Amino acid sequence: MSFSPKNRRAVSQVIGSVAILGIVASVGSVILFNGMGSISAFTYDLSFHEASKNQIHREDIVFEHVRFEPGSKNIEIDLMNIGTINSDVSTITIVNIDNQEIVANWVDINQPLQIQDNQKISLGFPDIILPVGSGTWDEPIYRDSAYKISLTTVRGNFFTTVATPYNT
Repeated sequence: MSFSPKNRRAVSQVIGSVAILGIVASVGSVILFNGMGSISAFTYDLSFHEASKNQIHREDIVFEHVRFEPGSKNIEIDLMNIGTINSDVSTITIVNIDNQEIVANWVDINQPLQIQDNQKISLGFPDIILPVGSGTWDEPIYRDSAYKISLTTVRGNFFTTVATPYNT
């Protein structure tokens, strides 16, 4: 029994390569267009976010030092901007943690704080309210308490710290 080349039935290499190329191209184009549609939808969603709202997350302020000035009701607060954008401090509030007494209520500051820069904010009369005794930080009721100091920026972020007079 001999097989002649005319009786063989097989697919030539050229036809096989063209068939495989057609299958890969059709499946690849489906994956490509699906991926491009997903990227386009993601880009469209990002277009609704305002740049100002994105900058809210780039603000970061650190309280470096809080000084309660002896014999008075003055406070000096040293701040450092470690964020990636300039910040504007809007208001400061100080609350006695022990009895929830408001010492300074939404004091308007409106001071800019540049990137990698520090700022000293001084508060005193009439912003600080210390009604007991002589009205200074030397009184035992004020000296032995902890105070929560909160500041708000014009973008709506707030930063807080807890401090005690004379490091008690």
